[in-house]
Order: sequence, then C-alpha cells, then structure tokens
Amino acid sequence: MIPMIRMLPMLPRVVTRAAGCLALGAGLFTAPATTSAAEGDILLEFHFSPVRNAQIAIWLEDAEGNFVQDVFVTQATGRLGIGNRPGRWDFLSSWRFPYGPRTGVLPVWAHARGRTYPKLVFFDDDPSDLESLGWHENTSSPEPYFCRPLTDNENTTISTDTMTCPSPMTFQSDKGKFAAGGATSVYPPRNDLVMFEDGHDSEDAPKLSMLNELDAITGATPMGDEPELVTTVVSAAMAEAGPLRARIEINIEHDENPDWEFDREGDHYVDPRLDSYGVEYMGQPSVVYQVELDATQAAFMGTDAYAGYSKLDGSSGELNPPDASISTNGGSGADRLQLYTLNGETFRFGVYSHGPDSGEDPPPPGSDDDGDGDGDGDGDGGWGSCTIAPLAAIPDVELEPIDFDTVRVHFTIPEPGSTDADLSNVVLYYRQGLMPLTDENAGSAVQQVPPIEQCSDDLVPGEPAWCEVTELFGNYDYQIGVSYEDECGNESPIAAAQVRTPAQQFAQVDGFCFVATAAYGAQWTDRVRALRWFRDAYLETNPMGQAFVAFYYSVSPPLARAIADDPLSRASARAVLGPLADLARASVGAPR
Repeated sequence: MIPMIRMLPMLPRVVTRAAGCLALGAGLFTAPATTSAAEGDILLEFHFSPVRNAQIAIWLEDAEGNFVQDVFVTQATGRLGIGNRPGRWDFLSSWRFPYGPRTGVLPVWAHARGRTYPKLVFFDDDPSDLESLGWHENTSSPEPYFCRPLTDNENTTISTDTMTCPSPMTFQSDKGKFAAGGATSVYPPRNDLVMFEDGHDSEDAPKLSMLNELDAITGATPMGDEPELVTTVVSAAMAEAGPLRARIEINIEHDENPDWEFDREGDHYVDPRLDSYGVEYMGQPSVVYQVELDATQAAFMGTDAYAGYSKLDGSSGELNPPDASISTNGGSGADRLQLYTLNGETFRFGVYSHGPDSGEDPPPPGSDDDGDGDGDGDGDGGWGSCTIAPLAAIPDVELEPIDFDTVRVHFTIPEPGSTDADLSNVVLYYRQGLMPLTDENAGSAVQQVPPIEQCSDDLVPGEPAWCEVTELFGNYDYQIGVSYEDECGNESPIAAAQVRTPAQQFAQVDGFCFVATAAYGAQWTDRVRALRWFRDAYLETNPMGQAFVAFYYSVSPPLARAIADDPLSRASARAVLGPLADLARASVGAPR
C-alpha cells in the first residue's frame, strides 16, 4: 500500500513530536528535540480533538504533581508571545491583535513549569500612551506578524472571511522592553523577531528570542474539529521512576456563557482615544484534562471528564474543581475537547504508551500472530507500533506566488525509507526577510498545517504535489519551507526557498497618509481615515489624482519618519493637515 499524507476519517493527524524541558529535583534543563530515541526510551502518543482557534498546552508531571516535561504548546503562546507582551491584560482583542498580555491563556501549564521570564512593557515612555492601542509610532518598528487593532465590523470581515491584515505595509508595533525592578512573567516572550531598528526598538528586543527556549515543543495551532495526535519520547529512567500524569490545557477567546458573561465596555479596557477599535475576548477560563499512566506498560489511558478550570486572569496556576459554571456542550467550556472514538476507546483526552522496545520486530499487520484476536498482529489492541527514526529530506522546493497573501509550495516527498509508518501531514513554515530558513533557525518561523483544500488532491510520496501558505503580507520577501511527518511523529528536515509576494491591490488603502499618521500618532484616527476616504472617493478615480497618489507614496515615508520623533514637527503637521482633513470629512460625509 502506498502511504498517503491525508488520513482516513477519524484517524488522528500528527501535530508535532519533540522532547521538551525536563525537571529533575530542583534543576531545570532543556532537552533538545530528537530524531532518534536512546535504548529503552518510550514513545507516548497524546490523542485529542479540539475545537477551532484553540490555544493548547500538553505536559507531563510526576505522581506528586511536579512538572517533568513539556510536550506541546501552540505557537501563539509558545512562539509569538501572547502571554507576555506590552500593554494591559484587559485590552480588547481582534484578529492578530498586537498588544496586551493574555495572562489567562494557559496559566495552569505556565505556572506548573516553574520558569519565569522578564515581563515586557511598552518601550514608549510617554505615560499617556501606556494604556493605548495606538500612539506608539515613536517607539515602533516594522511588524512581521501582528496587525493593527480592528473595529467590530472589520474583525467580523477580516478574521472570519479574508484572514488578512488590513495594513501590513504601514503598521508598526512597539516590541517592548523589560519592566523596571525585575518584574517577571510565567509566559515566554515572542521569538519570531530577526530584524531591529536603532532608536525604535529597545536594547531588550534582540534578547527576546534568546529567552524563549520553547522551539522544540511549539507547533502550529491545530485546525480543529478533527482528531489530532502529538507524540513525545520519555526516558527509561523517567518511566521507571513511577507513574506519570499527562495534562492538557485548552482555551479559546470569547467563550462566554451565562456564568461567564462579559461586556466590552464594562469588563475590558476601552482606549478613550480609539474607542471604536478592539473587540471582546473574555470568556470562560481554560480547562484541564488529565490521565494517570504507567509508561512502562504498553497501554492506553483516556478520560472524558475534565479535571478543573483555571483562574480567569492567570494570576496563579490554581485549578478550580469542575462545577456547573463551565459549559459542557456546543464546543464551549469543557467541550473544547470533543468526545470521539478511536480503536474502540471513547474519550476527550487519551495517552497511549508504546512501552519499552523489546528489540524484536513486530509481527506483520494483519497476521494476528500476537493471538489477541484483533487481526492486526501487533498485540496492542490496534494502536500499532512505531520506530523513532529520521525521515529523508525533501530534495527541493519551488515557490509560486498565487496572490498577495498566498504562495503555492511545490515539492515531492521521498519514497518511504527507514520507517514503516504511514505519512500523516506536511508542515509549512514562513518568515519575513532575506535570512535563509533552516532547521537551526526555524524557531523564528510561523508554522501552518494546511487543510486538505489548500493542497493538491493526493500527496503521494514520489509524486509532485503542492500546498499553499496563506495569511501572508503583500509585497514582502519571505523565506518559506516545508517538512513532512509520519504517524509516529518523525519529521523530515526543512526544505526552503525565497519568494517575494506580489503587491496587494489597493494595498495602500490603510497606508496612504504616512505624514498624517506620524502627525496624529495612529493611522486609524478619524482625520487620517477621512484623508484615506477622500483619496479613494476622488483621487483614485482620475488619472491626475492617481499620479498625485503615486508621487505621495514615493516621497512621504522619509518625511513621516523625520517628524515622528519631534513633537514640535508633529504639532506643525497637525496644524497644516487639520483643515484639510476636516474638508475631506465633509466632502465624503465621513463621521466625526
């Protein structure tokens, strides 16, 4: 049978495999990701089916509840630093929101690790800007991932439909600095930054990626609404030390119910200068599932009951016992992990241990040489057997821009070699800039596991195939890579290439008024919006206006940067632009 990438219905899709942080006694050290297991080490499979857009962490504890090993964390928390970034924790949210630490995202996991990092605050030292969604242009640099805050209407359209950023070419963000006095956070900062600007980034910004050590266990956010599989290897010594407890924590934004109901204005912080921007994010806190297992035994342990829920603000790792305030259906609350059946077991979270490797080859599938009557020949009730081994590299990759935000990645997966496990999925990586993407620096890249509709019909080893990277910015240089994984969690090296995305049609819709943005402190203020609307309604509709717009784009960015740092120059620009913006508002009927 030819191994296929796409799994049959109800079979799990591999997310990632790694070894993580191990705690022995009071010590903590980082174990590197491995492509082979030492003799006696044991493979564990973690099975679950999450809802969409969930943040997830999986880890192991000993019988006394002490943290022993990271297994997996989704990249918004593990790579992009949403738990530790500048701004208030109760800032409103939106698609790819840039500010406000989400301290309640996965607090049980974060506190259990026993690790702290410097807390980030705005590099902007103007007290009036520290509680603002905007007005940070003087301490901002180009943003490789996050976008400006959105209005309710924009959030519905962009996050639901287009999944693109409204102003990628002009939005810049404040990357933050370490808080004074040694304040700490239990969440890591972002580690995707590779370029910095003197004067616009703090001296702390280049240190962020060195502080974040979670590359090996961070992976793409699961697509949701289908079974997932994460694997890891534990040492023989850890398995033999006694029973282990496997935990999974899951959370989603705005998961409200009658007991956890929040208002935009009353419970979140609304920026009075930008009060139409940002949407609600608070809802039910994260929930945790757990199972106890003896890793030395080849067996499955699963549960359909959650163990408890976290504190909403994430101020501690305390686990509140289950109660009637948490929803249990509709993909909400405890139903964020969905009930499903695999290999005769029905569960929401389950762990299968392959037990110690006997060193003997298993009987061939279908032979029933194991005598257990299930006809699979593996003696484990249908869970199969795995070998941890490296996969051959994809020989080369070609990149084809499809749209301003989409690149098609062409590749051929090698024929099966050292393992007998079926292939499971491909992983796409992307990062802005000209630095080549390699396995060594892939921790700074964003990952995507593309759904079926973003790939060629059948991804068959030995035959040409393609998958699409989406949610990119137009007119940017990108390093894009691809790897593939099998059902045992083995992953190939990354094959990568460089491409420049085409410019977005009307890409300057939110970036026309460079000077006005510098003068008013944010590109989405009323006067700046009025100037954009005037451009769209009048200037872009005739050749003379279009020529003026093209000229403006060529000369205004340097001028904008020149006045951005000078309060007197900004005030002078506002004095000149104010009457023009008011006239523009009146001419297009824009609201005041």
